[in-house]
Amino acid sequence: MTSGRGLPRLAMRWISFAAASVLLWPVLPWKSSPKFVVQLSPFAAISSSIALHSVGTGAAIGLGIAFLALMRRRWFCRYACPTGLLLEGVAKIGFRKNSCWSRCPQVGRYAALLTFAGAAVGYPVLLWMDPLAIFSNSFAIRGVATMISGSLAGLGLAILIVLSLTLGGIWCSRLCPLGGTQELLASAKSLFENRRSGRPDASACGRSVNPVFFARRAFLFGGAGIGMGWLAERIGVARGEKAPLRPPGAVEEKRFAGLCLRCGNCIRACPSRIIRPDLGQAGVAGLLAPRIQYGIKYCVENCSACTQVCPSGALQKLDLERKRRFIIGEALVDGSLCLLALSRKDCDACERSCPFDAVQITWDEERYVAYPMVSTAKCNGCGACEVACPVEGIKAIRVWRRTD
Repeated sequence: MTSGRGLPRLAMRWISFAAASVLLWPVLPWKSSPKFVVQLSPFAAISSSIALHSVGTGAAIGLGIAFLALMRRRWFCRYACPTGLLLEGVAKIGFRKNSCWSRCPQVGRYAALLTFAGAAVGYPVLLWMDPLAIFSNSFAIRGVATMISGSLAGLGLAILIVLSLTLGGIWCSRLCPLGGTQELLASAKSLFENRRSGRPDASACGRSVNPVFFARRAFLFGGAGIGMGWLAERIGVARGEKAPLRPPGAVEEKRFAGLCLRCGNCIRACPSRIIRPDLGQAGVAGLLAPRIQYGIKYCVENCSACTQVCPSGALQKLDLERKRRFIIGEALVDGSLCLLALSRKDCDACERSCPFDAVQITWDEERYVAYPMVSTAKCNGCGACEVACPVEGIKAIRVWRRTD
């Protein structure tokens, strides 16, 4: 039973949970509201700021939470984390109370150190472990185009729920990098205060904080994080025909997979339902990062919704003018499939559908044949021509990732 002193904290946690759910659904008129939930995370804010070499408005929110965590250990976990509240409730109804994890090391701290160090070389390796991103991604089930995408959207939270049912509080206490970030901040603050006052090295909760041990671990995991970031940046870049199309505003491919939180906001925001999780097209490093797959709809020219909801900077925020000029890919014509080039049908579907006048039917007098020609100066890879192409199966005109 909750004591009278604990009721205000419990009430605040439920208010935070309800507010996060409302922002993520969303029921508010602001298109960008879903990103605010993940931007509360100091783990995500510090990582993205280091990787992007700048502090955006969204990151400032998370850094503000980090300051509160400096003042009071794990403040966010205790008062505002919606994922923590959910998992704590699940743990209470768990199949059995199992505390075998109590001797498990503070993996969350090391995950945070690895990620911060990787961010220094532009690739925050474990950013996808952020619990607010995992919570957010579960809401992407509402906007997915396929059953597989829906299953993947809820997979992260499902794993945490199973952990809580079987092992109680192992995630929040030992594995969570957001909690680990707050622990690092509290330990650093304790070391600083103890050095200034001349007191023995002890943390705020009575545990010993050896500065040499702390520095050595930071150095080791920092070096490992830089190495992992450097390696992932190189092996995770998909090239040529295997390169997936990324949503508008995506940073360069070698950094995109690291900066992407897999929060599902862009998938949920897209009205055309063409953004889906990558199932391995870009390799292991790009797994579950968003990619574009054209089907019955294309990336419409009067929409920039996906660029407004990214909390980490993996997708730059674009207005409509900049979004129309952003190169998603390049449309290429396969003459061996084109009905017009094969003289099977008088077709100009790709030319008529292009909103940027990038496709024109050209007559070749020498070959005595007509065929579509794409202007690379005008084409941004929106996919309208690919969707309009009447060829069944593999389309005669398709959008490919530019390799230059």
